[in-house]
Amino acid sequence: MKKGSTTRAPLRWAGSKRKSVATLIALMPDRIKTYVEPFAGSACLAFAVDPEQLVIGDINPRLIEFYQNLKSCPEELWAHYSTLEACPERYYEVRSAFNSAAPSIERAAQFLYLNRNCFNGIYRVNANGNFNVPWGGDKVGKPLTAEELVAASQLLGRADLLCDDFEVVVGRGLGEETFVYLDPPYARNEERVFREYDQKSFATQDWDRLLATLEKIHEAGACFLMSYAGDTTLIDQLTKWNVGHLDVTRNVGGFKSSRRKHREFIATNYRCAE
Repeated sequence: MKKGSTTRAPLRWAGSKRKSVATLIALMPDRIKTYVEPFAGSACLAFAVDPEQLVIGDINPRLIEFYQNLKSCPEELWAHYSTLEACPERYYEVRSAFNSAAPSIERAAQFLYLNRNCFNGIYRVNANGNFNVPWGGDKVGKPLTAEELVAASQLLGRADLLCDDFEVVVGRGLGEETFVYLDPPYARNEERVFREYDQKSFATQDWDRLLATLEKIHEAGACFLMSYAGDTTLIDQLTKWNVGHLDVTRNVGGFKSSRRKHREFIATNYRCAE
């Protein structure tokens, strides 16, 4: 495993651990053969550590469709993406086309374009499952180059990509020298919240399954690191594991005045180097 890879994660993502990658890397075990991430999002940690084998999963089918196309045909994906002008008028045209499109390389390119240009890298759907995040204004992401997509594709060439529940994803990769990174979304009962990006988003009713999954990882002789940016209700149930915290700054509303310090909790089943 190479820590500190220069491969750029192609997606922006609300709740991404991009600003915490260096800290998370320092907390990881040195010997990792298989890296597993069941709540993928931008998978920025996976791109930063560049492991030999990966299992990347998420319940969002459009996200996994994008990664599958990036893995198999990055040049063609970039060819479609690069023709889409970054302006409000074009953005809303693409958003409408994306919501009615069938699976294709064109839809994967639309996904990438919308992600790079939407407000705060959010993937949110309405009750009908349609992406409805507005144009990001001056906060849009820097355009990606063909070379960057090819580099990301090379890492994904070693990955199994699964559109499935976190239990299934974790079960596919367990073994010795397996490292599982879990970053579940903050769950607020069954309410629809601003950060929600799928109709079957992680909820408080999934906490028991998550705790059981941590046990399975440990029993298999694998290592896990879990981060959670929510209240302490879930963390209070992790008393048998090593628990710490990380204070990060989050731009909650997209404006400088809305930046707030948030405490993220970290749990591992191994002793960290620091």
